[in-house]
Amino acid sequence: MKILVINCGSSSLKFELLAIDQSGVRRDRLARGVVQEIGPRAHTVMSAADGRSSDAPGPVADHAAAALSVIAWLRAGDPHLALDAIAHRIVHGGDRVRAPMIADAGVIAALEEASRFAPLHNPPALATIRALSASVPGVPAIVVADTAFHQTIPPAARTYAIPREVAARLGIRRFGFHGVGHSWMLDRYAEISGRPAAALNLITLQLGAGCSVAAIRAGRSVDTSMGLTPLEGLMMATRSGDLDPAIVSYMCESEKLPPAAVERMLNRESGLLGVSGVSGDLRELDAAAPSNPDAALAIEMFCYRARKYIGAYGAVLGRVDAVIFGAGIGEHSAAVRARICTGLETLGIVLDESANRAADGREACFSAAGSPVALWVVPLDEEYQIARGAAQLLARPA
Repeated sequence: MKILVINCGSSSLKFELLAIDQSGVRRDRLARGVVQEIGPRAHTVMSAADGRSSDAPGPVADHAAAALSVIAWLRAGDPHLALDAIAHRIVHGGDRVRAPMIADAGVIAALEEASRFAPLHNPPALATIRALSASVPGVPAIVVADTAFHQTIPPAARTYAIPREVAARLGIRRFGFHGVGHSWMLDRYAEISGRPAAALNLITLQLGAGCSVAAIRAGRSVDTSMGLTPLEGLMMATRSGDLDPAIVSYMCESEKLPPAAVERMLNRESGLLGVSGVSGDLRELDAAAPSNPDAALAIEMFCYRARKYIGAYGAVLGRVDAVIFGAGIGEHSAAVRARICTGLETLGIVLDESANRAADGREACFSAAGSPVALWVVPLDEEYQIARGAAQLLARPA
């Protein structure tokens, strides 16, 4: 079957057209592309397996327009374009979207309700679903939520220590994010190791511009670093991660700022960027660190916090089979992986320095021989994971 995967970011839209069997095991990438900086300065890059490509700067009004331009480009290469489904990544599925689901009226309503917790991501994704459903009528729209993988987190880990009545009335609890990436690392490591996912205890780290870590017991998420929103947890490129909540009211009062301005600061002006004053890009900080103590501190903090979460989740799981790194920093920075893992030998995590250096950008084990806990780089393939979930949904009996 042919499945078009649409992955909406806050200001971008990625797509892949995949041919995949019903079990989700075999696939061919037929086309892919990205619309970056949606708006007046957008840039669209698309390519197909037959060699056709497009690289065009030019304004794109919004995410829906970006998605429609993808359909137009695909139809230009194949006027009889036949799709079995369009699978959409959704950041926040709320309480009700717990697995890949057909985007019927009830699912759309649930996603609209969850938009209050993801106002930058859910609304453009919903607009894209509506636009494509109108443009390609009869093709099922399937939603795959980043929060779905973490629905198995038990109450003790998902509940905030605030008055229960308030939490229930406002729907406040820890949801977790990056579920597509964490579930991919789980499923891929099960394939690599030849063991069923249900037999594995893993700590998975998605380290990119956004960062999160998950504790997976017997193939199910039992804790994760992000919470009600993607702001909680690890230090990130521009997000603060964990901090004393009293800081927010203190900044509002001292700086005479509204809460929304402080939240914006914590999301867009903090993290690596805020501490270093240089950049949220780790590559730029690496270059600056030898002569800039603030850049060096930002890197040290980033690695320290990730190492602390690994220790905590090792305690949560008891037995850890592997620690897995994915996403841009996790896949491409041997130095960061080394700094995170060094000092964890008492937890059975022993790194091989040469294997770690060789693992950059590719799927590889980088733990030392005899290390009780395996260390792996597993490059993310979120689009394939989304397509696989959609294919398996379509293959089920009605």
